[in-house]
Amino acid sequence: MLDVRLILDGKVWPRDPHDFVGCVVDILDEQLADADAATRLDAARQLLGLLGEPNLVIRSFAVLALRRAMNILGEASVREAVAAYRGSLDTAPAPIWQLSQPTLLAEAEFRLTHS
Repeated sequence: MLDVRLILDGKVWPRDPHDFVGCVVDILDEQLADADAATRLDAARQLLGLLGEPNLVIRSFAVLALRRAMNILGEASVREAVAAYRGSLDTAPAPIWQLSQPTLLAEAEFRLTHS
């Protein structure tokens, strides 16, 4: 099984680090590409659990990766998780260039409706 927290924490390297341009979300995509259905389902659930992660950087990357979870679990499950973690998402995101909204909650909503 994949450890999504380790990936979003930058502790998993890309398969070819010499030819890699991207961030930890791209590494997550790379890991999911070859995963079986059970591993993908587990990874999506882990990702949603990270919306409540105490580490702001990991939580911010989890929001950035929400579409991956939505592609696996469906929109309703992801929206349910966002609502459940509303308190931990109602904060300014980590300074990650891909995030553009004033709070992680606003970013999550933006990603679910515009990405």
